[in-house]
Amino acid sequence: MKKLKLVCLAVLAAVTLFSCKDETGDFVEQLYTNSQKSAAIKACLKTSADSALNHLCDNNGFYEYLEGEYRINYASLQNSLFDTLNNHGYSYLVDSLILSTNRLAASCKSQISPSITTAIDSLVIVDYDALIDGNATAITDYFKIYQYPSLKSAFQSPVSIRLNLYGVSPVWNEMVLIYMLYNPTPLNFDLQNYIIEKMLDGILEEMRVEEALIRTDSTHRSDATEMIGK
Repeated sequence: MKKLKLVCLAVLAAVTLFSCKDETGDFVEQLYTNSQKSAAIKACLKTSADSALNHLCDNNGFYEYLEGEYRINYASLQNSLFDTLNNHGYSYLVDSLILSTNRLAASCKSQISPSITTAIDSLVIVDYDALIDGNATAITDYFKIYQYPSLKSAFQSPVSIRLNLYGVSPVWNEMVLIYMLYNPTPLNFDLQNYIIEKMLDGILEEMRVEEALIRTDSTHRSDATEMIGK
């Protein structure tokens, strides 16, 4: 009888443990090792990156995805270079620059994907639980803070070799020459750096969207990212 009581108590304790909702995250902290938490965080980043690249680096992804939400449109040049060219009948060059730039950005997947993977693998994580239990984009935000400079550097070569290949540099140079005929104010604009930053910002923003889905929608999770889910 005493043995039966002990067995019943053990079963009751187990049922209670696994049926209680872990509101504080303490159970997750005890259940998983830091190595497992690190693997889940990096799996979340890789899943998010794959999703972002599939959306933006596919055909005209940067130009067309979500009705152009990530389109590289040179907004900072609207009131200087673009206005000058539009006012003198060269709007076709403006359109050509925007289209060719976005096609360039969408063409870089095979070159930038390994760099993103390397940046994820080399990410140093200090507080695993803060990222797992953080807000909807905590993991991607952390990744951006610590790996943005290295990713910018890694994007330099793929973008540089495509500036002529996709006709961006020839159109840009023609636009600047025409601009100088009508406007003596010099342009202080780093074309390559601008494209790289807009590409990277777009990819990271789409990664944030995917991370939020991983946290809230079980259909976006895998076994590797299960502990990230809310």
